[in-house]
Amino acid sequence: MIVKNKKRAITFIELMVSMLIIALIATYAWKIYSNSGETMRHTVSQSQIQADIRSFLDNLEAEMMTCYSFNEIDSEKKMFSFYSFTYSKMSLDDIMYDGTSLRSIGADSDAAIKVLKIEYSWADGIVTKKRTPGLLYFYQRPMTFKEDTSNNTLSEKALTKEELKDISDFEVKGYTQTIERDKDTDSLELKITPVTPQTASSAVFIALRIHALKDETGKRRDEEIDIVTKFYSSVKLAEITNPTYFSSTDNNGNF
Repeated sequence: MIVKNKKRAITFIELMVSMLIIALIATYAWKIYSNSGETMRHTVSQSQIQADIRSFLDNLEAEMMTCYSFNEIDSEKKMFSFYSFTYSKMSLDDIMYDGTSLRSIGADSDAAIKVLKIEYSWADGIVTKKRTPGLLYFYQRPMTFKEDTSNNTLSEKALTKEELKDISDFEVKGYTQTIERDKDTDSLELKITPVTPQTASSAVFIALRIHALKDETGKRRDEEIDIVTKFYSSVKLAEITNPTYFSSTDNNGNF
């Protein structure tokens, strides 16, 4: 008996099934590739936002180390400003004496220290920094600031620049901090009280919340980060923690 080999042709149905399987595999592979690319893009973008905010907070912390006094803290306007010590050629004699005469310490005193007025404000998703050099008449009530347009060093020149972008909210609140002794228990108690825009100069620290949100279109994931941090004025804090022992350029006339 002779058996002949017969070649079996691929049917149309088998061809369609094969093409469908290949299409499903290709679609799944593309989806994996696309998702991995989006994950990498999202991670890089999120890391960049975190790095920008961290750099901003680090710089602000350094400025707070030389913060003499807060000037404005307005939660509704989403802004705050403060006076920061700067290096200058003004000696203590120049500050306290007019020639050989001691300057007055009253409300009309002309005794002044050289500072930078630093202001941070938020509008339309952008945090802006404004820096103005000047003289702070610290004895006057309220303290008076006068802009100085003389030859300043590069680090003291006036400037305005954008610090952060894609910030959906910028909340700031100021607080005073005092240490009081309980008459009954003779123990020390920490008392923290919110300040108003009118009493901002008495603030010891601020609580700052930065909410960054970058809206993306299509299937891209939004980048979002929310940070709350406290920043102390080092001068104010030293005055409170070391009462009668620490003396800055005292605006009450005591040294």
